[in-house]
Amino acid sequence: MKAVSKILPFHISLSDEEGYIIGSSIPERIGKLHAPSKEVLEKDSYLIFNEEKVKNLPNVLPGVAVPINFDSSTVGVLGIIGPPEQVEPYAQLISKYIEMRWQEMVDEQLEELNNKTLETFAQYILLNNKTDHLRVEQYCKMLNISSATKRFCIVVDIGDSLINTVQNKTPIEQLKKRLAGCTQKAFNSNQNVICTFLNTEKLVLLKPVQSEDDYMAALEQFETQSQHLTDMFKTYQVNHIFIAAGNMRDTINQMNESYHEAESLIKFGRQHNISPQVYSLHNWDVLKEMLPYQINNHFREKIMFRIHSLFDDDDFPELMRNFLVYCDNQMNISQSAKELYIHRNTLNYRLKKIERITSVNIKDFEQCIILYLVLKKYDKSFSLN
Repeated sequence: MKAVSKILPFHISLSDEEGYIIGSSIPERIGKLHAPSKEVLEKDSYLIFNEEKVKNLPNVLPGVAVPINFDSSTVGVLGIIGPPEQVEPYAQLISKYIEMRWQEMVDEQLEELNNKTLETFAQYILLNNKTDHLRVEQYCKMLNISSATKRFCIVVDIGDSLINTVQNKTPIEQLKKRLAGCTQKAFNSNQNVICTFLNTEKLVLLKPVQSEDDYMAALEQFETQSQHLTDMFKTYQVNHIFIAAGNMRDTINQMNESYHEAESLIKFGRQHNISPQVYSLHNWDVLKEMLPYQINNHFREKIMFRIHSLFDDDDFPELMRNFLVYCDNQMNISQSAKELYIHRNTLNYRLKKIERITSVNIKDFEQCIILYLVLKKYDKSFSLN
């Protein structure tokens, strides 16, 4: 009403199906019965009211009354107040505008309801270890989603970007819709897809795949697509994000496993400052960083006991760093010394010292990898502390 009344030189009113005025640019008329509206509703046609016709009618002013239709039904009456010959040309135009805005408002509400339902569904299947099969099927039917399709979960962690957006007066629902659209576009996911926010920090995409080969092909493109998504998010001042992909699962009821895998990758990557901030078990660099942490404590304690003399050495930090660099450079003495900015003879001396203390054959790859994994975890843990 306000938007329309601002651009018209006439007063307007809107009556409901019972003939009561529910909106008016003349506030004192709101809530009062407008008897001619009943006649307009019955005839489903616009009527003209001149001065002569309204002089004995209470709460009726000269002008034109036009039916408002929605979803093939007449739902109200628009009144444009003024000399009929002046306001009549506006009648059809304004009524159609109101009907269009009404439809847009209902569509927006339905879309918001659908988004909220999708968000609730995603929270239910991803954040609960056990779900009710019947309830999941009901959700899938309501959202027109297949429950038996193979999928894997992609988690996009945007931190506090939405909170900052609220503070900057940007409509949060509008931003969420755009970011979800960017995510679907980046990962080429348009059909039978679930893409929604779990909370203000995390957006999830449950991407459908046809087979294990299809899943592997998707992971081949994952880093490139993630970089594309990162670039798109920067348009909306969302600059610091973490992205991770879990493993494929056969049904939607198993998706919480894929979700927690992706979450664990983000947690690990954040803790260990792994860059770029895109993680999957398809990435060998990520696997290499994770491997030292897969050694169980019982085995690790045995190795630690075996090499405790190395930890007790006064030069241990320097020896450890030199050995790790040596292994990272494929056990190449010259390249390692260059990276460490020391003479190759100095590095050779230190490696021989490690060999003497631990009895590890410095030229034996398999022996070195055991020491490397133990020291790598120790180095990471020490750095984090």
